[in-house]
Amino acid sequence: MTELQNAERGDVDTSTPARVTVHNVGGIAECDIEIPPGVTVLSGRNATNRTSLLSALAGALGGERTTLKSDAEEGPVELTLGGETYTRTYDRRGEGVTTAGTPVHDDPDVVDLFVGLTGTNHARQAVQRGDDLREVVMRPVDTEAIQRRIRETERERQRITSELDDIDRRRAQLPALEERRNGVETDLEEITAELDAVREAIEEYDASEADASQAESLLDEMEDLRRERDRLDGEIETQRTSVEALRDERAAVEAELDDLTVDDDDLDELDGEIDALRTRKRELEDLISDLSAIVDLNDDLVRSESNELPGIDAGSGDPTSALDPMSAEIECWTCGSRVPKRAVADRLDDLRTVIDEQRETRRRVVDDLDEAEQRRDEIRAAADTEAELERRLQEIDRQIERRETRLESLREDRGDVQQEIEGLETRLEESGAFEDEVVDRYQRLSDLEYERGQLEQQLTDLDGEIDEIEGLADEKQRLESRREELRTEVETLRSRIEDLERSAVEQFNDRMADVLSLLGYGNLERVWIERKTDASGRERTGTFDLHVVRESSTGTVYEDTVDTLSESEREVVGLVLALAGYLVHEVHTAVPFVLLDSLEAIDASRINDLLDYFSSYASYLVVALLPADADAIDVDHTRITADALGT
Repeated sequence: MTELQNAERGDVDTSTPARVTVHNVGGIAECDIEIPPGVTVLSGRNATNRTSLLSALAGALGGERTTLKSDAEEGPVELTLGGETYTRTYDRRGEGVTTAGTPVHDDPDVVDLFVGLTGTNHARQAVQRGDDLREVVMRPVDTEAIQRRIRETERERQRITSELDDIDRRRAQLPALEERRNGVETDLEEITAELDAVREAIEEYDASEADASQAESLLDEMEDLRRERDRLDGEIETQRTSVEALRDERAAVEAELDDLTVDDDDLDELDGEIDALRTRKRELEDLISDLSAIVDLNDDLVRSESNELPGIDAGSGDPTSALDPMSAEIECWTCGSRVPKRAVADRLDDLRTVIDEQRETRRRVVDDLDEAEQRRDEIRAAADTEAELERRLQEIDRQIERRETRLESLREDRGDVQQEIEGLETRLEESGAFEDEVVDRYQRLSDLEYERGQLEQQLTDLDGEIDEIEGLADEKQRLESRREELRTEVETLRSRIEDLERSAVEQFNDRMADVLSLLGYGNLERVWIERKTDASGRERTGTFDLHVVRESSTGTVYEDTVDTLSESEREVVGLVLALAGYLVHEVHTAVPFVLLDSLEAIDASRINDLLDYFSSYASYLVVALLPADADAIDVDHTRITADALGT
């Protein structure tokens, strides 16, 4: 599966022996073990630290279920693999235990689910309890990255939609702009015609050359002043428009500030909440670790069939104890009272339930922590936005002040120019060189020249705006194409999780079929996972069901419920599920180990077949077996006896 959060092992040399050194982990005070490539069998009775060694190995590989020895303050683990040394150190701090170091893999879920396959493995336990298996199957799959991409894509789609709306609004203005352009062109034609008529009338007037020259000079000067007045009017309008735009922007910034909620008290409260959640998370992790250690160690004691185990009442002669070893009494190692093994086993089952509940609580705490950190980030971002908006307000105020000062100066200059124009008009009227009618014509000529210049500028501006809007057609097409691409991408992304689920289920089912076929249980024809469907029958994400198909003694194949599985069958199916996860998620590309324990439900012949099969994937396969099973499997496997594991 390509969507997995697997850390690549790179070029680690797995052809040489690995070495693990353990101090104060589980029941081990100290041991140094070499593990060659292939299958390594830890042979010994229960309660001989085999599980503790597997737990220490799992910790060095990246798991988080390893526990510190109850009477120790520190427990270092070192794993040398392919010339590299990986470490995990457990330190007791007050009531809890902290974890540090650099393990092989950075995702503990992958190791705990699909590498450390002890009796308390969550995947195995999920089958035994009849839990929804989606979490087990999909936990290593990074779906959050897909969700983030969906959100990013949706935001981009919204931005493009806004741009397209702006383009549509501008394109809707085209008819009105074209109508205005037509009107300006008509007005320009009319003024041009009137200009020609006024010039002809002036030319018909019989005036002396000197008088005409004087009039033309005055009119030229007047025209220059009018052009200056026009320039000033344009700049005044620009400055006025800018001031209005700045005031509109200021109002918008103020409105944004009013809508913005930034509460430093909330931030302080969130910081406290985050600290509390982090503390709670560490406490839960420590509790889970401690409880897991208790279960692992004591489970070995309870499972032991030896009468030499301290605490067993071997001399009672109780025939019930002989027939039912779980009825044998042992001395409770916590309170000193004598209780049947079964009572302790039941208590361990209760503890396993508590561990699962605490894991669920931890997941909720992690979700709450993520949510709180996100809210904190949002508040900090809002505070940054607030500071930026306030800075922008100050800058806008400065710009408004500068432009208003400039506007006042321009208006004064325009007033001065207007006075000069009026003075020239008076001089022209008082010159006496022309009749009033002619003076009026010269003034009209000047006015028409000014109006024509204004209309020509309007026409230029309108042509430019129309051309710009018409040019938006290509941009509109580009944006629509991009929006469609994003829509398709969102649909693809939204179906990606469902596709991943379907693919994972199919691969799990294939691998479980392979492993189950390898084990050869005649009455279990098939075990498979099904994604639940909604009322319409369409597959949906969310819940995975486990199905069992049996074959009767007559050869009839029928579907049975999970509830009908025996305890040993549940153990087998749970192990099959966990092993399938190791293969489906290609964990061997990141972690070259498989750690097996609690195989009492499988006979030696099947264990041997299982080890042969998985040794082709895992470079190092370490399995804890009782002496009888160890003696019955392939003699070529490396053997490590319990006395090498220390005490």
